[in-house]
Amino acid sequence: MDYIPFETPGSEVMLMSGLPGAGKDGYIKAHYHDWPVISLDGIRQERGILPTDKVGNGRVIQEAKERARVFLRKQQSFVWNATNITFQLRMQLIDLFLTYKAKVNIVYIEVPYLSLHNQNKNREDIVPAGVLDKLIRKLEVPALWEAHKVIYRIR
Repeated sequence: MDYIPFETPGSEVMLMSGLPGAGKDGYIKAHYHDWPVISLDGIRQERGILPTDKVGNGRVIQEAKERARVFLRKQQSFVWNATNITFQLRMQLIDLFLTYKAKVNIVYIEVPYLSLHNQNKNREDIVPAGVLDKLIRKLEVPALWEAHKVIYRIR
């Protein structure tokens, strides 16, 4: 019997992590422009759901996970684009991806406080400054051990 020391991943998932306005979309366009992207903001826009709609956002997350399962079953690599600023949220997603034997990478994007607020003001979907500051206080920077690879893009 042959011994296989590790399993070959079926697909690769780039899990974006960073505050609103940090530059996740720009990073994806620069580095993964030819990969399919599952974006919670994109699904919200498709469905006309406001970020403040708790019930609607639950549906958005379920739809995003179902889209991810479709890619994972086909062993097709993709980008998951959302803030993913807490350990608990990332772990729920990573557990899902690992169930399908995907290689999981986290790309963490961070910019200085003033840059973050300025970039947020230039976004299509501006996050109110008070909400952004609340998110900053909740931020848990991804640890190296959370995924197969963690990329830090800190400016």
